[in-house]
Amino acid sequence: MMKIINRVLLTALIALSGTVPSVFASGEGTAGDYFYGMGAQLGRGLVNVVSSPAEIPCTMTQDTKEQGASGLATGFGKGTFFMLRRILIGVSEIGTFILPADRTIPPVCQEKPPASVA
Repeated sequence: MMKIINRVLLTALIALSGTVPSVFASGEGTAGDYFYGMGAQLGRGLVNVVSSPAEIPCTMTQDTKEQGASGLATGFGKGTFFMLRRILIGVSEIGTFILPADRTIPPVCQEKPPASVA
């Protein structure tokens, strides 16, 4: 009697082992998606590091449009901060490219969306 129960349980486990992992993996992509994500993150990190100095003139231009001549000083300060932030994010994306993730900051010199009041 025990052998029959063991065989039934073993058969049920074998039958379920084919269906259960597919349910858990349904949200996963293919290996190609994974490698594409790795390459995209590595490329984003390199672009962020290389293009980081462009943050200073872009921020100065944007602040000058909004504040006039005083925007040059504030734009330089904010641009320097944004440049350092972009370098840090770029280096972290390069260092962790093996774990693909979504973009964290927009490309350089893109208009920032207005802050929403919540």
